[in-house]
Amino acid sequence: MNFELIDNCFQVAVLFCAAIAAIAAALRHKDRRFLILALFFVCVSMGTLYWVLHIFIFGNVPQVFYVSEFSWLAAYLFLLSFQMVRTDRVRPLFSLPSLFCALLTAAVVLAVRMFGPSYFVSGAFAGVFSAIVYLAVWRLRRKGGGGLTDCWLLLCVGLQLLLFVVSVFMEDFTRFNLYFAVDITLTLSFAVLLPLALREAAEK
Repeated sequence: MNFELIDNCFQVAVLFCAAIAAIAAALRHKDRRFLILALFFVCVSMGTLYWVLHIFIFGNVPQVFYVSEFSWLAAYLFLLSFQMVRTDRVRPLFSLPSLFCALLTAAVVLAVRMFGPSYFVSGAFAGVFSAIVYLAVWRLRRKGGGGLTDCWLLLCVGLQLLLFVVSVFMEDFTRFNLYFAVDITLTLSFAVLLPLALREAAEK
């Protein structure tokens, strides 16, 4: 069986369950951060579900997959919103190290042309990714402001970038390889954001 189908079905199942758990946490804690995380999980899983259905029905990888691209872009917009909500009580100030990390992230996104050949989509991802990185690094450098969640967000962004760098060198997507190892790690890293958010809510 095509391992790409197994990998993508695993991602859809894990993130769908994470979305349900995040909705339950939002209702219990009355905290919008959990609702935003739920929408993040749903967007990632819906983009992947379209990909899975296309492979399953047509038997080939779609050459144009803007449906998935925009769903994944929406997911990272929700992740950026999650980071902004966590920072809404403190106004981020200019930070040269944070800016450097953000610009480096944007450069890598544009260099590897994430999610297809479209300059618009790559540029949009570069902007969203760099904003997430800027806020995470700024919070980590701020005294008492950063924590494990910010480190984890940087890990998720790094794994997403690594996934597309690795995909450039992969030719066979029918068998388990480094690409799928990174993708499975990324899926599990996404899911871990929920218990980290629960931990933050309990500490306040």
